[in-house]
Amino acid sequence: MSEHKETLQEEFEPLFNPRAVAVIGATNNWGKWGFSTWNSLLDGYEGRVYPVNNRQKEILGYRAYRRVTDIPKDEPVDLAVFVIPAEGVPAVMEDCVKKGVRAGVIISAGFAETGKEGKSLQDEVVRIARKGSLRFIGGNCMGFWSATAHLKAFMFPLPVMDGPLALVSQGGNIGGSVVSAGYMRGIGFRSYVSCGCTADIQIEDYIEYFGDDPNVEVILAYIEGLNDGTRFIEKVRHVSSKKPVIALKPGRTEAATKAISSHSGSLAGLSSLYDDAFKKAGVMRVNTPEELLDTAMGFVTQPLPRGNKIAIISPGGSYGVLTADACASMGLDVIKLSDETIAEFDKIFPPRWSHGNPVDPAGDRDFIAYMKAPDLLLKLPEVDSLLYMGFTNFSGMASRFRGINKEIATIYQGVVQELTKLIPGEGELEDPQTDDGWMVEVTKKMVELFFSMFGTTDSSDSEAFSQKLTSAFKSKKAGPKIKEQFLSAAQSFYKGTLGESGNPFEDVFQTLMEGLLITWIETYDKPVITTSFMEMVSYSRLGYYAYSTPERAALVLTKLIEYGEYLERKDMVRGEEKKNG
Repeated sequence: MSEHKETLQEEFEPLFNPRAVAVIGATNNWGKWGFSTWNSLLDGYEGRVYPVNNRQKEILGYRAYRRVTDIPKDEPVDLAVFVIPAEGVPAVMEDCVKKGVRAGVIISAGFAETGKEGKSLQDEVVRIARKGSLRFIGGNCMGFWSATAHLKAFMFPLPVMDGPLALVSQGGNIGGSVVSAGYMRGIGFRSYVSCGCTADIQIEDYIEYFGDDPNVEVILAYIEGLNDGTRFIEKVRHVSSKKPVIALKPGRTEAATKAISSHSGSLAGLSSLYDDAFKKAGVMRVNTPEELLDTAMGFVTQPLPRGNKIAIISPGGSYGVLTADACASMGLDVIKLSDETIAEFDKIFPPRWSHGNPVDPAGDRDFIAYMKAPDLLLKLPEVDSLLYMGFTNFSGMASRFRGINKEIATIYQGVVQELTKLIPGEGELEDPQTDDGWMVEVTKKMVELFFSMFGTTDSSDSEAFSQKLTSAFKSKKAGPKIKEQFLSAAQSFYKGTLGESGNPFEDVFQTLMEGLLITWIETYDKPVITTSFMEMVSYSRLGYYAYSTPERAALVLTKLIEYGEYLERKDMVRGEEKKNG
C-alpha cells in the first residue's frame, strides 16, 4: 500500500487551525513582546493555550511550563509561537519536535537578515524542524491571523476580522497597515501571514494554500524577494487562473534594494525581472499599500470588464474633467458618444448638458434623470465599464434638509407618521410568512420625501424611481441584506431607538441606492465603479465600495482589465494545446 502524501491543506491544518498553542517566551512583563503576544493569543482563540517560561510559574493566571516537553503527554500541542532570543530557538525547536508539535511561528529576529552567522543559525533551525515535519512561519516576523480558528498570534494588538481576502507579507508593518486599513474600511481577511525571512514556508506556498481556500476570493502579497523565482511562477500561475493575485513589490531603486537586504535578508533582484515573473504567473503588480487594498476591493465587488472602453457620469463639470484625464492617462478609452446616444440624453437632460463623455447634466436638479443615465450607457455594447461619480452619503440627507426648510420639516414629520401605519406589527416582523410588500410601500414614502428635497413633485417620476430602487429586492447579492436592514429599522421603531433623525429608514435609503448599483452590475455584467469625493468610505453592508478619487477608481479598472486579458491569453494557450493534442 502506498503511503498517503499530505496535501498542502492537510499539512497546514495544525498551523491555521490548531487544537492547542504554546507560546515560548510568554511573560508577565508588559514591557516584553512575550507579554503582548500572549495577550494577542487570548483575544478570541478558544483552543488550549500553554505559556512556556523557565522563570515564571504563572502567566496572567495560566500555569506556566519550563519547557514544551513539560506539558502533559496526553495534551498534544499543534502550534508553538517563539518569542525568545534567536540563539535559544534551536534548543526549543528540538523540544517541539520531541513533543510532536507540527507547526511554528518564529517571531524572534536575528536570522538570515543579519548576515552569515544569522543564516547559519536559521539553517540549523530548519534542519531540526524538518526532522519532525514541523512547518513554520518566519523568523523575524510579526505573527499571523487565522479566521478559521479565530487565532491571533501577533506581537502587538492588531484590529482584524474575517473576510474574503488573504494576505502574505514579508514586511510586518506593511502587512499590519493593510489589515488595519481593511478593518477601517469594513473588509476582512480570512488569513494574514507576516512571513518574515521565509526560512521554511515560502511565499508561493501561502499563495497556493489561499488559492485552495473557498473562503478566499482575492490574494494579496507584499514581496521583497523570492528564494526560487521558477518555483514561484509554477505554483502561482495555477492559483491565478482561479482567483486574482495582487503583489506590492518594492525595489525599483538601488536604495530600496539595499534596504530589502538588511530588512528581510532577501535578494531583491532587478525590478524588470519581477515584472516578467509576475506577468508569467498572472500576478498584478501595484506600487503602494493603498493600491493593494483598492485593487483587492475592486475584484471583490466588480465583474471583469470585456475591454478598456469607459463611460463617465459626473454631477459636475470639473470632476468630470479630472476623471477623464485620470482614465485616459492610465490607458482607458473614454469613448465618444454616438449621435443616437446623445439624442437619448437630450430627452432627459436640459439643453446645457455636456453633450459628450463625461456625461454632465450641468447642475440639473432632476435627480431621476441622473438615475436614468446609467441604463442609457450600460446597455451600449461599446461601453465596457461605467464610472459613476458622487453616488454616496444619502443617509441622513432628509434630516439635514429638514433643519433648514420648514416645508420639508412638515413633509418629514408626515412621512414618519405614515411609516408607522405601513410597518407590520412587532410580533409579525419575524414571521417568515409576513409579506415584504410593506417594504415597497415604505420605499415609496421615502422616495417622496427624498424628491421633495429637490423640488420634484411629478408622481410618475417618483413611482419610476421607487420601482428602480425596489428592483434591488430581487438581487441575489443585495436583496436579503436590504430586507434584513428593513427589519432592523422596523424594530427600532418599536423599541424607540430612533436616533437623532427619528426615522431609522433614512439609513435604509443609502442601502437601497447601493442595492440599485449592484442591480446594474448584475443586469449588465459590467463594472459600475463610483467615487465619493471624500476619504474614508467604508465597504457597505451589501458588499460595495466607493473610491475617494477618480485616479484610484481608474487604477482599479486597469487592474481588472489586466487580469481579464491574462485569463484570455491563458484560455487561448489551453485551446491551442488541446487542438494540437
